[in-house]
Amino acid sequence: MKNKIWLAAFSLLAACQNNSAQETTNGNNTTAEPVAAAVVNKTVRFKFSFIGDIMGHGDQIKAAYDGDLKAYDYEPCFRYVRPLFERDDMTVGNLELTTNNRGVYSGYPRFRSPDTLSHALKAAGFDFLTTANNHSNDDDARGVIHTLDVLDAIRLPHTGTFRDSAERYNTYPLILEREKEGVKFRFAFINCTYGTNGIPTQKPTLVNLIDTVELKNDIARAKAYRPDMIIAIVHWGNEYQLNESAEQRKIANFLYRQGVPVVIGGHPHVIQPVKIDTFIDSKGQKSTGLCTYSLGNFISNQNQKNTDMGLLFELEVEKNTADNSCVIADHSYVLLWRYIHNRAAVMEQRVYTVVPVAAFEQDTTNFMQLTATDKAAMLAGVANMRAHLSKHQSKERRPAFADIVSPTMLKPNQTLHKKAVAEKPKTPATTTTNKK
Repeated sequence: MKNKIWLAAFSLLAACQNNSAQETTNGNNTTAEPVAAAVVNKTVRFKFSFIGDIMGHGDQIKAAYDGDLKAYDYEPCFRYVRPLFERDDMTVGNLELTTNNRGVYSGYPRFRSPDTLSHALKAAGFDFLTTANNHSNDDDARGVIHTLDVLDAIRLPHTGTFRDSAERYNTYPLILEREKEGVKFRFAFINCTYGTNGIPTQKPTLVNLIDTVELKNDIARAKAYRPDMIIAIVHWGNEYQLNESAEQRKIANFLYRQGVPVVIGGHPHVIQPVKIDTFIDSKGQKSTGLCTYSLGNFISNQNQKNTDMGLLFELEVEKNTADNSCVIADHSYVLLWRYIHNRAAVMEQRVYTVVPVAAFEQDTTNFMQLTATDKAAMLAGVANMRAHLSKHQSKERRPAFADIVSPTMLKPNQTLHKKAVAEKPKTPATTTTNKK
């Protein structure tokens, strides 16, 4: 179960809005609070879940519109992965779109999704989003700023894009702290992209690009905060290619040599290998780094081969309080499939949802209401990815049906608000509640 107490601020603005004594801001004018003396000889594991590209194509936007509510409802999209997120300590995703409150919604090539999507991601259990990718500038400077405004308003940490250079200087690299079982963990995150589809970054906003000089400086700044681990989340590679490119390997090795042991990749829209890479460190010694070259899509409307599959990559790190060492303890992945329920219906009746395949592939009750064609597509996709990933160094974790589906779990064609309407008493309640 997640510990929801945040011990480090995620942006200067959020820090100004909430002056909690438990929060600190990383920046030039403040210093990271020293980690309290730990219990001797205690080891604690911290579990991350990293997922792939969160996309918002036009058909997804149309399908999310609820005619009864006259609003957008994205809860069904994440309903079946939320139980997995609830069991980790930090869930991290790549927001490959901008959000909009002006009703100017669009899919490819310029992704502008309703603000409601950000709220749904927060409710689903996301703890942190990266925003540097090739679609960061899809709504120009206004989109960069508004997207960050929304994330800050719902207290969802983010990094990769910035309102201006002052914000970047004061909040980047992003330093996040969590406490688990009485032990404090401090992580530093860097995030960058190969480009922005040729759309220039309008001043004063900034989008982190892959620049080795800049990366070296950013990593040096991260080290000044004495993090337990630095993690890089990089948008790179060639779309639809199942294997990483030489350029990706080159960048990963550069990051390893700078002291980044974990690299999480996205952008190709298909799953690429999870590898333990060998490199020569600054001391001339052979060492290893862990890289997920591409986690594929988390949710999208892409239909190219293999784009309906993604990974939930689970990384466990272990901290030993005797010497404050923090190392990679274990890693695995859960295969995810993007399911379009009611695909043959009109757009507004379709439901896009993410399915942990292992939990449903042997389900004889057909809880997910799959057609024979849909089930065949799911099984073929997962068989292909299992063969692809088995050649490399991570392993699949297969959650059971009972790990996902509870007695109160709704099916894809059911929505929370419609269930609530059906159960509402005939006489309206006379009191109201202020829902947080």
